[in-house]
Amino acid sequence: MRILLAFLISLLIGCSNPKKDNEVTVKTDLENYDEWVWSGMLYFRDKNYEKSLSSFQEAFKIKSDENVSDYFYASAAALHTDKDAIAKDFIITAIQKTNASENYFDSFDGFDPFRDKTLFSEIKADYSTYQADFFDQLKYPEIYEEIDLLVEKDQKVRTDGSSGQEMRRVDSLNIKRLIEINKEYGWFDKQWLLLWHHRGIHREDNYVWNYFRPLINKKIEKGELRKSYWARFDDEYSMLRGNGLQVYGTYWNNYDQFPIENISQVDSVRHTVGLPPLAYMDKVYGAILPENYEGKLPQVMYK
Repeated sequence: MRILLAFLISLLIGCSNPKKDNEVTVKTDLENYDEWVWSGMLYFRDKNYEKSLSSFQEAFKIKSDENVSDYFYASAAALHTDKDAIAKDFIITAIQKTNASENYFDSFDGFDPFRDKTLFSEIKADYSTYQADFFDQLKYPEIYEEIDLLVEKDQKVRTDGSSGQEMRRVDSLNIKRLIEINKEYGWFDKQWLLLWHHRGIHREDNYVWNYFRPLINKKIEKGELRKSYWARFDDEYSMLRGNGLQVYGTYWNNYDQFPIENISQVDSVRHTVGLPPLAYMDKVYGAILPENYEGKLPQVMYK
């Protein structure tokens, strides 16, 4: 799973040619996809499962391999409306398109009221087959699996009591190999965690970010990555090395220690990088809102 929320932005991309007043801004597929998903999640929390399902279906017409959680919530909405065949198809597609982990399938609480339905045992019985379908459609399955191994090494040294020196050694080896992989095979979304562990130097002049920064910014510019990619990087930089404040409010549980820099404008700032308002995060995910936040959920988010 995706961690979701992922949740990030490039402050380095600017607009060199100011738009004319009558110029229409064309949304990227990711932006359109996100808007339909936001609508689906809002309707889901309102228990309007018919409209939730419809919103998710519109999102999947735009991108069919984006996020396992979106498929699982869409499936839960279908189950609430007695559309079991659609629900089953969504779950299978999530496995085949996003490599949804079996553990997440077993633990997703949106499925809990329905686990006695036969579709769950049927999917469980064929889970490995659906996962094989995912790997069969990969262009470089061996590289996908190698990145998994790099992530495993990354996590091992952070959980087995290894020294800081050993952690830095593994991080260095991992990132050097990751650069080689990107140069030869292209970008892999799942490499985000490996890059995140070099976040402390992401604004500096170094071989890691001198390679990845322009690559990421170019992909943002082309609409292949979300404009929010850098938001959490920049929030942490501001919190720990700047003024101690958050710009985008991506650290939901740290508002007391690291307040938001401009609380009255935070939703507008988030909007510029494609993030939903904090009121949405509260309604959908139960995020604790910061003190003095007065933002309201825009009704236009319901589609």
